[in-house]
Amino acid sequence: MRWLLVLIIIAKLLAAQGYRNSSVLLRGVREQIKSETDQALKQEEARYKDSTDGPWLEEREEYYKALTESLYLQRRAGLIETLFAWWSDVLRATNGVERRNLPNAGKEIGVLAKCFGTVEILQRMRCLEELRDHLNRNIQEALAIEVAFLAIFSD
Repeated sequence: MRWLLVLIIIAKLLAAQGYRNSSVLLRGVREQIKSETDQALKQEEARYKDSTDGPWLEEREEYYKALTESLYLQRRAGLIETLFAWWSDVLRATNGVERRNLPNAGKEIGVLAKCFGTVEILQRMRCLEELRDHLNRNIQEALAIEVAFLAIFSD
């Protein structure tokens, strides 16, 4: 039952941090970025199509592909850092420390702090660290996230 509470609180936290589509969060982030960069590329193509050569437009297409991937990785890292901040706040609350990284989630964090012990929180934070390490290597993203979330959010 406490994991249902954890998932509800995480969804609220992610929404408060600007991540609206928590069920398919990373896919939604990638699609949003791709849409934005595709639109920028189309604008450049329309503007410069008749005034420049083909190789330049091909270079711009490669530039926008790289930009899309870079922005996605940046936002994915931000999401993981938000989860770190959240678990850090739960750990602080468990140990009676008032400082919070996410002050808007203080009430929810206080509730969760009563459900977890320090060792249990630290184990879950270690799983997040491993997820971050795996994502920085050439490991399949979906599998790394699934394995980590099973370890972090299971009893």
